[in-house]
Amino acid sequence: TVKMGTLVEPALLLLLWQSVWALDIPLEIRQPPTIIKQSMKEHIVDPKDTMVIECEAKGNPHPIFSWRRNGKYFNVARDPQASMRRRSGTLDIYAWNKPEQYEAEYQCIASNEYGSAYSNKIRLRLYRAPVWPREILEPVVVSAGLPLVLSCDPPPGPPKPETYWMSSSFPTTQAVRQDRRVSMGVNGDLYFSNVLFNDSTTDYCCNARFPYKNHTITVRVKGETHVQKHSVLYFLTAQ
Repeated sequence: TVKMGTLVEPALLLLLWQSVWALDIPLEIRQPPTIIKQSMKEHIVDPKDTMVIECEAKGNPHPIFSWRRNGKYFNVARDPQASMRRRSGTLDIYAWNKPEQYEAEYQCIASNEYGSAYSNKIRLRLYRAPVWPREILEPVVVSAGLPLVLSCDPPPGPPKPETYWMSSSFPTTQAVRQDRRVSMGVNGDLYFSNVLFNDSTTDYCCNARFPYKNHTITVRVKGETHVQKHSVLYFLTAQ
């Protein structure tokens, strides 16, 4: 019994320790820092505005904050375009000059005499308005029964766009129905395993939606796809 108790005791102590830390400890009790607010790991900001990287922590004594940029100490006090908020680790970056130099990986550290807490590694990226050059596309002519790929090539972002395809035959426009024969790749391209005459339409539009700041920007490219009718007749006859 003594031996069993000796084996069980450390496990019980560990469970009790974890249970204590799971509780919300009152701030009047001395305690190491805990991160309570931080920016997302992939943090996209508009360089035209003040770029904010959040970091808040609690602890007793109140934590002192510092930052690492690309794994090295970031001296915020010596950077004329950056500042840290009072009693907070949150960074404000004004980037009047060369905002792209602030694209990096950041990590906030909150410390007091009882320990340190680390935020996630936050990748700061600048939002760039999508540019999709206007193209004049020739109609695509393909024989029925053959495979076909319609290229999308959306602007890269960030953020990564959500792509979808629409087809139109005046006066209606509708989403391209996808199934085992027609599908969209992860890169936005539209794949036909074998085209049918019914696939012929006035144009196919690839749309890229960029969600940012509670609104969406939609850009599109148009191109026509036609299926040779005589090939369909030949195809049907061959059956």
